[in-house]
Amino acid sequence: MKRQDLLTKEEFIPLRINQKFAVPYNRIKYYNDKANEFRHSIAYINKPLHNNIRILNEIMKGKKEAIFHKQFLVGKGFYFGVHTHVKEYAGNNQYAIYNYIFFTVKDEQVKIIRND
Repeated sequence: MKRQDLLTKEEFIPLRINQKFAVPYNRIKYYNDKANEFRHSIAYINKPLHNNIRILNEIMKGKKEAIFHKQFLVGKGFYFGVHTHVKEYAGNNQYAIYNYIFFTVKDEQVKIIRND
């Protein structure tokens, strides 16, 4: 019984019942390409998230909570358009990025709380 390789579409005779690729190189390349395509499809979210967590880790080093001006955060490269989840804090739902909760307190002031 012949099968068709998923990557190259060449026909081969499988040595195992579950064999889908003619050679290991094709299997590795197929799944690497698939994973790379997936990473690229979510990069528009992950890149700003990773940048934001780096910024938060830097400015919150040694602090449990702090208040910063919104323009200071924007100047550092912080992007307010992404978050990982919503967390309840002081009776209100607030945006959070990993273990940090952030919300506007007054005018352009943003309070950041490390939620360890």
